[in-house]
Amino acid sequence: MGLLAHIGELRRRLLICAGVFLVLFIGGFWAARPVIEWLERSGEALGMSLHVFRVTDALSIMVQSAFWIAIILIFPLVLFQIWQFVKPGLYEAERRLTLLYIPAIFMLFLIGATFAYTIVFPTVLRFMFGLSAELGLTPVIGIREYFDFMLRLVVPFGILFELPLLLMLLTKLGIVTPVSLRKIRKYAYFALLVSAGFIAPPDAFSLLIVTFPLILLYEIGIGISSLSQPKR
Repeated sequence: MGLLAHIGELRRRLLICAGVFLVLFIGGFWAARPVIEWLERSGEALGMSLHVFRVTDALSIMVQSAFWIAIILIFPLVLFQIWQFVKPGLYEAERRLTLLYIPAIFMLFLIGATFAYTIVFPTVLRFMFGLSAELGLTPVIGIREYFDFMLRLVVPFGILFELPLLLMLLTKLGIVTPVSLRKIRKYAYFALLVSAGFIAPPDAFSLLIVTFPLILLYEIGIGISSLSQPKR
C-alpha cells in the first residue's frame, strides 16, 4: 500500500471509532442516571451526602457520565481497529500475539480502575474526612467535585495498571531485560513516586497509598519480564 492508501485506511478506522463512539455517547445518557445514583449511594456509604452548587452541575455530571461510559465501552473496539490497521505489516505469529494483548489491556485497565475505586478512593476520602472531623468541620461535597476527584484517581490507576503488560512487551521486543529493569529500579521508583504525586491529594498519607501499589506493579512487571524473556 502507498502512503495515500494508508491514510485512507486510517481514516476509515477513525470514522468507525467516531461513529460507534457517538452512538454509545447518546446511549450513555440513558445509563447516566443509574451511574449517578450509584455514586450517591457510594457517598452515603462513606457518611456524606452529595449536592449541586451550580445550575449546570446536573447536566455536567450527566454529560461526563455518558462520555466515560462511551469511552470504556469503545476501548476494546479502538484497540481492535489499531490492530487491524497494523496487521498487514505483521507476520502471522505476531498477529496472533498482538491480538491477545487486546483483552489483556482492557482487563488490566478495568482491574486498575476497580482497585482505585474500591480501595484507594474510599481510603483517601476517609482520611480527609477524618482530618475535617478533628478540626470540627463538616464537609459539604458537590457531586461534580466528587466525580472529578474520583476520575482523577480511577483513570490514571487504570492506565498505570498496564505497566506489567508494557514491560512484558518491551522484553519480548528486546528493548529491556529483567537485569536492566532491576538496575534502574531506584529511578523507576522515583518516577512512580512523581507520577503518584500528580494523582494523589497533596498529603503524605495519600501519596503512600497511591505509590505502594505502583511499586508493587513494577515488581510484578519484573517477574513477568523474567518469564517472557526470549530464550537465546
